[in-house]
Amino acid sequence: MAILISAHELSKSFGSRQLFKGLTFSVESGERIGLIGPNGAGKSTLLKILAGKSELDGGNLSIQKGLRVGYLDQVPKFSDGATVLSTILESSHDPHDWQEILNAQSIMGKLSLNTKEIHGETLVSSLSGGWKKRVALARELLKNPDLLLLDEPTNHLDVESILWLESFLEKSSFATITITHDRVFLQNVSNSIFELDKRHPDGLLKIVGDYVKYLEVRQDLLSAQEKQETKLRNTLRRETEWLRRGAKARTTKQQARIKGAADLEAQVNDLNERNKKSIVQMDFMGAEKNPKKLLEAKNISKTYDGKTIIPAMDLLISP
Repeated sequence: MAILISAHELSKSFGSRQLFKGLTFSVESGERIGLIGPNGAGKSTLLKILAGKSELDGGNLSIQKGLRVGYLDQVPKFSDGATVLSTILESSHDPHDWQEILNAQSIMGKLSLNTKEIHGETLVSSLSGGWKKRVALARELLKNPDLLLLDEPTNHLDVESILWLESFLEKSSFATITITHDRVFLQNVSNSIFELDKRHPDGLLKIVGDYVKYLEVRQDLLSAQEKQETKLRNTLRRETEWLRRGAKARTTKQQARIKGAADLEAQVNDLNERNKKSIVQMDFMGAEKNPKKLLEAKNISKTYDGKTIIPAMDLLISP
């Protein structure tokens, strides 16, 4: 498989806060990467860098000549008064070219954007969040991308649309990098997992396989890392005791041992930082201090365009 993007020692900070440092990886043709990690790790920022929408602080990024990259933002932006067709053609070199218009209409057909209810002249502002996502996706697909970057693509989508998107991505030939909190979706559309997390060496764990495979490998790696910290910490304790006995640094061997102890301490501190576990603290109010009813509704219902969405019902929410 051809290498589309090669990244070496990438780093990025916001002010004094470093998002990531030393990231090295490659993206190959046909690869379907799931990009995961804790909130604030820099996943969306990394995707924007790969899309050319954000600058690096350091490192080298090599991109295959002529590579076509599509980027579906977490919250797509649209021009005021834009229609479905005009929005899709925004990614065209010539929106008045008949071939480009035909290509746009073909993509609209594949994404069910060419029906009685939704068509080329439909205002994007009138659509729901899920349909807006489809329009934004169509805009990127008109580029005929070699690599499609997807930031939380299932946000605002109903179950039917998510299943459709899964099927669409599975059948597509282009490579993808997907950020999503939907683990079922991640399992179904990925054949590689990249975890952006400072707990890993160089801040990135790369697993070839699906999400289930990643969970298995990750647990083994973190357990081995914790055992390594314990082993090195014991060695450091013995070296520290030797230093406290007042060993004189007269010989080359003793000087090397003192330097080795300092290096060992740095390794232990690094492993300790990576092996830290976050603790969530929760505080619960006594139920007896709360009202018995937080919300009560009787005989509420809702229709939309003549269709009953919520049938008549009673509802009680208590503490």
